[in-house]
Amino acid sequence: MGTFLSKPNTDKDSQDAQDERSTCGVSAMQGWRAKQEDAHVCILDFDDDVSLFGVFDGHGGAEVAQYAVEVLPSFIKNELFKNGDYENALIKAFLDFDDSLTKPLALRRLRTLRLKNVKAEENGEKIVSWIVNLFENGDEDDEKLVKTELAGKDSGCTAIVSLLVKNKLYVANAGDSRCVISMNGKANDLSKDHKPTDEAELKRILAAGGRVSSDGRINHGLNLSRSFGDHLYKTNSLFSNTEQIIIALPDVQTVDLNPENDNFIILACDGIWNTLCSQKVVDLISNRIHCPDIKLSLICEELFEVCLAPDTSKPGVGCDNMTCIIVKLKRHQKE
Repeated sequence: MGTFLSKPNTDKDSQDAQDERSTCGVSAMQGWRAKQEDAHVCILDFDDDVSLFGVFDGHGGAEVAQYAVEVLPSFIKNELFKNGDYENALIKAFLDFDDSLTKPLALRRLRTLRLKNVKAEENGEKIVSWIVNLFENGDEDDEKLVKTELAGKDSGCTAIVSLLVKNKLYVANAGDSRCVISMNGKANDLSKDHKPTDEAELKRILAAGGRVSSDGRINHGLNLSRSFGDHLYKTNSLFSNTEQIIIALPDVQTVDLNPENDNFIILACDGIWNTLCSQKVVDLISNRIHCPDIKLSLICEELFEVCLAPDTSKPGVGCDNMTCIIVKLKRHQKE
């Protein structure tokens, strides 16, 4: 379950943005966890009439989630995307990005990110120059590389990504982060949590040579069945990248939006959903979102305070990193 602090870090990293189509607020909080391993992306002007939102919940380290923020958007803008096939563009982007994590260029960046994270923890966010130059110097014998050689192999992240294209929403999910839309106050899940005990997931895991323990963990490790990274679980040469113990293949759901129905969209990591169900989160946001001049990031922050556990006696509930994005559609937007 990871290590916990003696008291939670409740500092919030929050931003707000808007354009003619939507208003967006995002916040992230470390909480009880010893490290912040979440990352997120909000790009309102991703393309003509297209906005991109994503939450990446890291485990075993933050580097894969951080790298996803840096690189995944460029993978999404593939030929399928340019041709308007957004669903298959997301599927291809997820698989291609995950495959790229085993290539030398990506491994080099993942190792650098891991080193930066370690030095940030040791030096109060002070990044020393030798980290930046470490791989440029090609010193593969440096003893510090021992700590980084498994970056992207023993670490990974879940991904919930949405494309807002005019009045249509495309949601791609791999793992147990979640996207929910509120339609007239009712919560509608636009993603399905991928857990090892799910029938289809379990069948694939067993076929690839994995095992699922009674507490729902794969080989006594991860308690999720789809993610970026985690390539120690993706080494069976007899199977394709969609047949491994853990895969990055996303489920994609689409929905037509009607801004006149007070729709808003939530993307959040499981640190939220392990504490509150989808409807409870929608209810909490609905009670605040119409307040005059309210910032959506502030609603995210208030949500964290509701979810935060008073202690770590139940580490699976309210003790995780928390990241949330709220997107509110503007009324009377151009079709």
